[in-house]
Amino acid sequence: MLCLVLLAMFGLTTLALSGLVALSWRAGLSRLLATPDDLLTLRLLPVAGAILISVGVVLPAFLVYEPHREHEAVGPLIVALAAFSLMAAGHGAWRGWRACRAARSLRRVCGPLGRRMVNNGQEVQVVDVAQPLVAVVGAWRPQMIAAECVIRVCSPEEFQQVIAHEAAHVSARDNLKQLLLLASPDPLAWTPLGRTLTQRWRSAAELEADRRATGGDSGRRVALAAALIKVARLVGSPERAPALTMRITGDDVEGRVRQLLAPPNGAPARIIRHVGVFALLTPVLALPLHAPVHELIEALVRFGGG
Repeated sequence: MLCLVLLAMFGLTTLALSGLVALSWRAGLSRLLATPDDLLTLRLLPVAGAILISVGVVLPAFLVYEPHREHEAVGPLIVALAAFSLMAAGHGAWRGWRACRAARSLRRVCGPLGRRMVNNGQEVQVVDVAQPLVAVVGAWRPQMIAAECVIRVCSPEEFQQVIAHEAAHVSARDNLKQLLLLASPDPLAWTPLGRTLTQRWRSAAELEADRRATGGDSGRRVALAAALIKVARLVGSPERAPALTMRITGDDVEGRVRQLLAPPNGAPARIIRHVGVFALLTPVLALPLHAPVHELIEALVRFGGG
C-alpha cells in the first residue's frame, strides 16, 4: 500500500507541477529566465518537487496516521495514478538509454581515437574524420574530441579558446544535466514546452560556456568568435547536435558571435535560490498538514472503489 500511495502521489504531483510550469511560462516567465541554472531548475521542477513532496510530506504522513489493516479496498484512481508514474518512469529511462546509445554511436563513427594532445591543461582526443567535430561526448565520463580539420583551420589561440569552451562544459557537467533533462519522467517530456525548455537550456549553456571560457578578456572573446565562424563554415548548413554531445557549433552560432563581440553581460540567476530555500523548508512547514494529507491519501485510495 505504501508503494502504491507514493507512486500515485508522485504521478499526481508531477501533473500538478507540470501544469504550474506551463501556466508560469505562458504568463511571462519565458521572458525572465536566461541562465542555464534557472532553465534547468524550471524544467526539472515537476520531478524534483514530486520527489520532495512524496518523500518529505506524504511518506511521514502515511507512516504516522495510517492504521494497521490486514486488508483495505483500493479504488481505480490510485491504481491509475501509480500506473501513470511507472509509465512515465519507463519512458524516461528509454529516452535516457536512447541518448546514451546515440553518444556511443557518435564515438564509433569517429573511428579509433588517434593521438592525444593537451591544450591549456585539457586532454583532447584527436580524430581524423571529415566532419568538423569538436565536442564533449558522453555523460558519465565525458571525452573531449576534436577533428584534425578543425585544428588545421584554427590558429593556436583560436583553438585554445575552443578547448576552453568545451572544458567549461565538462566542469559544469552539462552533458549529465542534459541526460537528466532528456530522461525526466514527467508530463512535460511529452509536450512542446518540454522540448522548448530543453532547447533553451542548451542555448543558454552554450552562452555560459562562452562566457566562462573567455571571461572579460576581449582578445579571447574575439578569438573564440573567429573560431566559431571558421568551424561553422566547415560545417555548412546548421545541423542538430546529437544527444549527450555539447558541440562547438551545435546551436545559434550567429547569436553567440554577436554576444561574444558585445560587452560582457552576465545575467543573474532568478529562481534557483528561491526554489532551493523552499525545498529545504517544505518538510518542516508541512508538519501541521500531515493529518489533512493523510485524509487526502485515504480519499484517493477509496475513490471509485466498491
